[in-house]
Amino acid sequence: EKYCRYHRDHGHDTEECRQLKNQIEDLIRKGHLRRYVDRDAPQGRREQRREEAPRQQEEQHKRLKTGRDEEVITFSEADYEGVRLPHDDPVVVTLLVELFTMKRILIDSGSSADILYKHAFDQLRIPTDQLKPVKTPLVGFAGETIHPLGSINLSVVAGTVPCQTQVEMTFLVVDTLSPYKAIVGRPGLNLL
Repeated sequence: EKYCRYHRDHGHDTEECRQLKNQIEDLIRKGHLRRYVDRDAPQGRREQRREEAPRQQEEQHKRLKTGRDEEVITFSEADYEGVRLPHDDPVVVTLLVELFTMKRILIDSGSSADILYKHAFDQLRIPTDQLKPVKTPLVGFAGETIHPLGSINLSVVAGTVPCQTQVEMTFLVVDTLSPYKAIVGRPGLNLL
């Protein structure tokens, strides 16, 4: 009985369509819907952007003064708080996936696929019928074979304003135990 006018298909209502919401959010972010957005409405992200505007201008001014086009990434003693040296810990990040903050994402430049673990996929509340079939199995480091439940394209936002990027990644969903929620491999790293 549910019908989505965006997809012109049954399964969910238009009001519940996450892909439509993501598309609208992306258009707002790019400034294409300015005339339809109420600038005085207290919307969390919009209010946050207004507060960040003076800081962005200040940072832009600093870059202009120094003549640099790129922001320099530096680390201080505060960044070592809680870290035992020497270490070879993996790079684990937090990304915005389908507008949800997802922690414990492993960055693995040795992986030839972007992986989303089923327990994280379930938390996104995406129906499993949205998964596209995948016939090729994955082979792990120890030679074990894992058959993905399917693949799905998801919107991923990395970074914070003003250094932020949004991409659409294709994740293979696998039902296996992992301390991570996802793995971003070479395909995702190249997109980012």
